[in-house]
Amino acid sequence: MTTNILARTSTVGSMLSAFRAHVRDRVLPAPVSLSFEASVREIWLQPEGGADLVQHLGNVLLWAYTLADVTATWQHTTDGRLHVSILGRTASGVRMKVYGGGSFTDCQGLVPLATGQAEGVSIDELFTLLDLLRHGQHEREVA
Repeated sequence: MTTNILARTSTVGSMLSAFRAHVRDRVLPAPVSLSFEASVREIWLQPEGGADLVQHLGNVLLWAYTLADVTATWQHTTDGRLHVSILGRTASGVRMKVYGGGSFTDCQGLVPLATGQAEGVSIDELFTLLDLLRHGQHEREVA
């Protein structure tokens, strides 16, 4: 099956313009991975955060708060990681998927997922998890 490269190019070009408009005048964590998925008309972004679950989750939430019509899922992967994925829309209507995570053991028993399980989660629940993990880190640093 052949595709029209001009149609794909213009789709990616419009998504790139939407991304530029979205980040203009905003201070957001830099992406370590950024993809323009023309076939589904989505922008996929993984913000910086390294292996630190707290920093990575915080950076995902910073991006999430810039989007409309947000839905989120979290998953306990079979390789022992927490994966968080947020899907929303930019002001111009382009869908954006922001994702990240870290070691599931860093969740300190606060995420009720069995290995391999995924479920929907609210942004408020993710923020609460972040707050509890930050508080727990603070307690360990003081001790």
